[in-house]
Amino acid sequence: MSAPHPPDAPEERDAPSSATIQPRRVLVMGVLPAVCALLVVLTAAFAPAEERAPILWSSLVAAASGLAATSIGVYGGVLVPGLLLLGVDARFAAAASLFLQVLVIPLGAGAHVKLGNVTRHVAVPLVAGGVVGAFAGPFFSAAMPKEAIARIVSGSIVLVGLLVLATLRFGGLATTARVEDVARTKIGSVGLVAGFASGVSGAGWGPIGVKLLLLLGIEPRQAIGSSLLGRVFMSLSAVIGYLVSENAFRDIQPNYWLLLPLFAGSIATMIAGVSLVHRMQRERAVLLITLLSIALALPTLIRGH
Repeated sequence: MSAPHPPDAPEERDAPSSATIQPRRVLVMGVLPAVCALLVVLTAAFAPAEERAPILWSSLVAAASGLAATSIGVYGGVLVPGLLLLGVDARFAAAASLFLQVLVIPLGAGAHVKLGNVTRHVAVPLVAGGVVGAFAGPFFSAAMPKEAIARIVSGSIVLVGLLVLATLRFGGLATTARVEDVARTKIGSVGLVAGFASGVSGAGWGPIGVKLLLLLGIEPRQAIGSSLLGRVFMSLSAVIGYLVSENAFRDIQPNYWLLLPLFAGSIATMIAGVSLVHRMQRERAVLLITLLSIALALPTLIRGH
């Protein structure tokens, strides 16, 4: 008589079969980017001739932003500087960045939740602070010169980045703290500062918020995942702030041909970014997050736009 087959381990029973995973992976990693590319091409085909180059370039900027959002926690910090380099109006770039985050970030945030990269202890106070700061940002933005705002936010990104690099150099980020040991008031303060910066300029939630969470000792995947979930509520609050503020759209020069390509480019690469961050080592992730955000902030800090 043959020996009875041992029962499956719990993790084996709970794990989805490869037959279930493979079609979903093919859809997300293959079909979705192809559909997004088709949307960009169709938009360029129907757009006026002078808009076609900006449409194609902005879709590439958006693709880099989507990848950066889910892999290193930076979206507007890539999108807004890229759009400014293309000559897009700064206030339109900020508003478009925040509006797009409401639409595209839930895809990446949901993937991080499924992978266990979001904790309530971090996400709840981060959302609370971020919503308040982001709502106040547009009112401050309308009352300040665009060049001054850009330099303040960029300077903050660079300053926090240098602090992280110094801490990393002297071993301060070698170990992580227990999430429960990090005070919620500190996490809420991070959300308040990062949300305000993002509400002002459309960038800052990731470059400032994620790095400050890392300085608090939170593990990079948890910092990125919780920040990404908080970004959904923060950006929605900022959009409402822009709609309520009477002067937020004063003298703005919109380019609505860019909205669909920016949306398509952003969602095309988000799942790939989630897969990337899940494989990264802690110190390598911290270093990549910090250096990229500093590199993107420096041109705006120097030129003021």
